[in-house]
Amino acid sequence: MDVHNDAAYAGQGAYHRGAERIAEAGHKFEGKVGRRMKTSIVGLLLLVWCAASAQSAPRGASSSPSAPTQADKDQAAKRVEIRHLIELTGAANISADALRQIISPLRAGFPQVPDEFWDTFIKEVHSDELIDLVVPIYDKYYTRDEIHDLTTFYQSPVGQKTIKVLPKLSAEAIDAGQEWGRMVADRAMRKLRDKGYDKSSSMPSADSPAGQ
Repeated sequence: MDVHNDAAYAGQGAYHRGAERIAEAGHKFEGKVGRRMKTSIVGLLLLVWCAASAQSAPRGASSSPSAPTQADKDQAAKRVEIRHLIELTGAANISADALRQIISPLRAGFPQVPDEFWDTFIKEVHSDELIDLVVPIYDKYYTRDEIHDLTTFYQSPVGQKTIKVLPKLSAEAIDAGQEWGRMVADRAMRKLRDKGYDKSSSMPSADSPAGQ
């Protein structure tokens, strides 16, 4: 009996069953709140399901576990420090806000579902699931020394202020970017009209300066 294969098959089976249930819910949800929102929500739920499946899948017994090397210990310590950094920046609050934004249209799309269902579901989703997915990304792009520097910064007064104002700053920056985009589009349209172009033709009109 191959313990490793049995564990893998069990994990794959759980993953596929979960993916099928999520996809079925997504098809029902599509006509209610739109294709784009459905895609993002189903994708996130699938990520959460994958993380949960990976954690709950049976593990094959190792016949000869090797002692961790110094590199393994350093890597484990780095990931602990990354998790501390992420928690320091308020990831739990961010994930809670994101979860509320995800659940809100789902509630509207399934009005027949009692509130108790959503309350229970929200309690089952933990910020650690998101952090577990983000830690390897930080590990990929930052060295351990850089993680130390970031942690020191976010523990400083200006770092703490950055954490507090960043959501509002980002929202206002997005608004400014949208306003700038409208200004650029208006400027381009005025330039096109000045050159005699219109929406129905890619060539300037005969009486325009560009067409003479």
